[in-house]
Amino acid sequence: MDKKEALNLFATVVGVEENYILKDLDAVSMLIAKQKGEYIFFEGDKGEDLYFILKGAVRLFKTSYDGREITLHIAEKDDIFAEIVLFLENRYPASAVALEDTLLLSINSYKLFEKISQNPAIAMKLLGAFAKRINFLAERLKQLSIEDAKERVMEYLEKNADSSNTVRLSLPKKEIATMLGVTPETFSRIIKKLKEDGILTINGKNLRIIR
Repeated sequence: MDKKEALNLFATVVGVEENYILKDLDAVSMLIAKQKGEYIFFEGDKGEDLYFILKGAVRLFKTSYDGREITLHIAEKDDIFAEIVLFLENRYPASAVALEDTLLLSINSYKLFEKISQNPAIAMKLLGAFAKRINFLAERLKQLSIEDAKERVMEYLEKNADSSNTVRLSLPKKEIATMLGVTPETFSRIIKKLKEDGILTINGKNLRIIR
């Protein structure tokens, strides 16, 4: 994918169609390739760039005081992340690592808004798109702080179940566990207990909720 295609895709996702905005985006952005396991930034790093995923997946996580990684979100193709630097004095509040080979469109947020400051309507469109993601992350942090592990696991299963109440574990259990803020061992124990309680049936990677 070349940069022109990347910019057009980003503009479509955020709902911006004006041609001059694409020119402004071109001046303040660049394509970045990251290999699986490569970090994009670390929690607490200074930075002004937000990112749009063109290909691949990125894990956003925080590190607890005892060194445990707590996954906030798995960002995938067409997702925007790190837009929160607009409001946090150029500091990334979480770390980001590529889960697979990933292609990103990196956009310098401050230079972009300098360019479009004369058009509040366009600025509001972009801010609106970013605000949705910020609200999502705020709710994610709230969830981690107030819900116990079993509730988080059940909520994950219910949200990802299909019409037959079946969930396929497409991600490794370790990634699901860290996304839910529990250890892999705790996640496995909870799944086993849910099965013993008659709440789940298990067939390989397929879990069916039967209550």
